[in-house]
Amino acid sequence: MNILYQVAVRNVFRNRRRSLFTLSAIAIGLAVVLIITAVSNAFYRFSIENAVNVKIGALQIHKSGYLSNVSLNQLSFHFQYGQELLRKVESVAGVKAASGRIAFRGLVSNGRNQALFFANGVDVEREQKVCPRWLGTLTEGSQPLLPSDTGQAMVGQELARSLNVAPKGALIRSVVSSETSQQTEPGEFLNLSGSSPQGRQNAIDVQVKATTKSLLPLEEKRSITLPLSAAQSLLGLTGEVTEIAVAVHDLDHLEAVQQRLQAAMGSEFEVSLWSDVQPFLRDVLFRQKVLIGIVSFILFILVLFVIANTMTMAVFERTREIGTMLSVGIKKNQIQRIFFSEAIFVGIIGALAGLLLGLIVVLVLKRIGIPFGSEGFEEGMLYPFLQVPFSCAAFIAAVFCAALAGLFPARRASNMNPVDALRA
Repeated sequence: MNILYQVAVRNVFRNRRRSLFTLSAIAIGLAVVLIITAVSNAFYRFSIENAVNVKIGALQIHKSGYLSNVSLNQLSFHFQYGQELLRKVESVAGVKAASGRIAFRGLVSNGRNQALFFANGVDVEREQKVCPRWLGTLTEGSQPLLPSDTGQAMVGQELARSLNVAPKGALIRSVVSSETSQQTEPGEFLNLSGSSPQGRQNAIDVQVKATTKSLLPLEEKRSITLPLSAAQSLLGLTGEVTEIAVAVHDLDHLEAVQQRLQAAMGSEFEVSLWSDVQPFLRDVLFRQKVLIGIVSFILFILVLFVIANTMTMAVFERTREIGTMLSVGIKKNQIQRIFFSEAIFVGIIGALAGLLLGLIVVLVLKRIGIPFGSEGFEEGMLYPFLQVPFSCAAFIAAVFCAALAGLFPARRASNMNPVDALRA
């Protein structure tokens, strides 16, 4: 080893208290960044799986131009739905299941009041395969839709409350409470009216079989889900749908599946990612990543200042030593290299300790999980994880911060006047 590097290593261990403080700052800072990022990754994955498995589906198939013309009548982009089309979709490598839907809007009434609603007509049997947790949003007393249902619906709980309707299972409890509060007894049926693609008006009565909750207030105030056959009857779209939701085996390879499915469907259809269908959720998750990045940057800046401060203190304390080295012929660039090497050495050891500490904590959390539950989310567990590229980048960033923090003290030490340094 070069004698200059030997001197640098010796100097690090000579003042153990200062070196331990600097190492701890780097290690704790890097470990916190890794842990925060791992938990953020878990929440990011949980949010995507929640959205994909509860309502959206990993991919959606529409007629070409559907997403770019959402302001137009969505029903005008209808197409034939049958077993042949489903087999074609499910034959693509990576596709797990597919289910037809009709997305539309209209007016809902309880006989006294009416409101605007946004509805999904779903193939109940297949919807369970595409979105296995789609029934996890049901409120207490609700009953799930069955494949045999034709005139039942699930209604957002705020919409149901505003129209004073409730599922039959919850109706008994409402009647008991109404005796003391003197409220009107909630009803069980609603009238839905909508327009066919040609503008023909129609209406049907549906029984409220369930109420649902959501993270989005607007969804609770406007959403209705009903069997696909009921939606087709209301809108005059027998045997047709406006979209097909698709589940995939592995979300990590979603874009590859999208490309294969697009090639199989041809130019008549467009295959969209969940993030294209739900830009609001995509933007929320993006802002979360930006926030985590800002926190990580601030932590690294704090580490940088800690290292710079301790290295500058080392320069002041070793002023006479620096003057002695300069007076016996050691060059300024060699002095600079000694102090710079000290900073890098401390950075590498601290970063290794932080990387090890962070990985141990993340592995423990991944093994035991973090309980998570929120209104609109199905209760579950977060399992923090880290990606190898990010861990390597964080390690390099910590070492780089240490090297950057050592530049100023190193230059200050090399620019000292030997006579003034010996007088100190």
